[in-house]
Amino acid sequence: MTHGSDRWAKYGKLGAVAAIVTAIVVGAANVDGFLSFVERFTGTATTTAALPQQTQEAGSTGVTPTGLPQPEEVPNETAAAQPSATAAVRSPVETPTTAAAPPKRAGALIVTIKMGSGGKIGPSEYRAGSTPGANVDVYDDAGQLSSGCYPSWSLTRGGTEVLPLRNTRCTSGGITMFNFKDSLDSPGDYRLQVDIRTDGGQTGSSFVDFVVR
Repeated sequence: MTHGSDRWAKYGKLGAVAAIVTAIVVGAANVDGFLSFVERFTGTATTTAALPQQTQEAGSTGVTPTGLPQPEEVPNETAAAQPSATAAVRSPVETPTTAAAPPKRAGALIVTIKMGSGGKIGPSEYRAGSTPGANVDVYDDAGQLSSGCYPSWSLTRGGTEVLPLRNTRCTSGGITMFNFKDSLDSPGDYRLQVDIRTDGGQTGSSFVDFVVR
């Protein structure tokens, strides 16, 4: 009995030790599983060893730790030196406009009488009582003259003046400048002459001879 009691006591102690070890292992596994469950549920680490990593990551993203001296703000000198868009806008400078000066008249006048064809019966011949009418074209070196140009007409028969007439400009404007009226009622040799004067002091003249039958 004594020998069997000793063996039972020996193996009983070993069984107790094994039971304690088994309980520690099982308890540690349960703790790790619990901690893993907490981490999955909250999304945060429960160990204190992860805190330095969080601090480092916070610092890498520009978060300043509490208690450290804050950097002084430097004013944006570049933005202050640039002029504002409103100040850069300038009103356009208006250039005064002046009317174009008329061309300067110069040179000898070229004067041409243009007789009408009413009552014409041959070269330089007209029927008695006809009223052909007449206009004049006046040119100088700058072109045709109109205003500032003054025709003076004179119709003579056999050297005697029959009809004088004056105009206010050297273009007809669609109206006959010289109207014969009834001055060609009598047959004879006629001359129609026009003398031109301009505001610029130019002068010129022209005439045309014809016969009335």
